[in-house]
Amino acid sequence: MMMLVMLLYFVGLISLVLNRFHLMMILLSMEFMYMSMMILILFFFYLTNLMNIFIFLTSIVCEASMGLSLLVLLNFFYGNELINSFNLIKC
Repeated sequence: MMMLVMLLYFVGLISLVLNRFHLMMILLSMEFMYMSMMILILFFFYLTNLMNIFIFLTSIVCEASMGLSLLVLLNFFYGNELINSFNLIKC
């Protein structure tokens, strides 16, 4: 089970590296990695400490909502979600 979760994590990491030019694919890869980490935490803390699982799940939801709002703002201001199309060092 642990090897399968680690394989899922590394698939998400490889997807993150290969799709680093599109913000939407970066966010999806990070969510895939977070979900595999949540499965690993669920596997280790099966029913003994559910509060850690809920705290981790809350942080995943907050990260996803901030990423989605960033994606909407970038699409509104720049017209697309490519990482190369905007410069973050503008004055």
